Amino acid sequence: MKRGFAIAILLTLIGCGDSARRPDTGAGAGQPVPPTENCVDLCNRLGSCVVILCDEDTHSMNYDGLGTLLADQCVSTCTDAQVMSGVSSTAWQCIFQSSCRQVFDYDTCHGMGTYHCN
Repeated sequence: MKRGFAIAILLTLIGCGDSARRPDTGAGAGQPVPPTENCVDLCNRLGSCVVILCDEDTHSMNYDGLGTLLADQCVSTCTDAQVMSGVSSTAWQCIFQSSCRQVFDYDTCHGMGTYHCN
């Protein structure tokens, strides 16, 4: 299932999310879309967005610097073949063009799951 892989990566790295809907500041929107689905770009996007969202949610900068760590952990458990078969081209564009909140909190791209800041 295409959604299953993306959800598995996100939930494995950050755990289950909470149900509180926070306002969308638009942070992280409008990023260039990489031409092919791959682990490095997906994991870098995930790491970057987690930092943005957790910093916003906690009104702090406590998560700065963790994006690279999360991206590296993600890449170590990911294969490009999984991403290419698990993320549609429409979802791929959505992941980079939508704000981090839309992708990972509101699930605008259908399948990126939720996040939780520990």
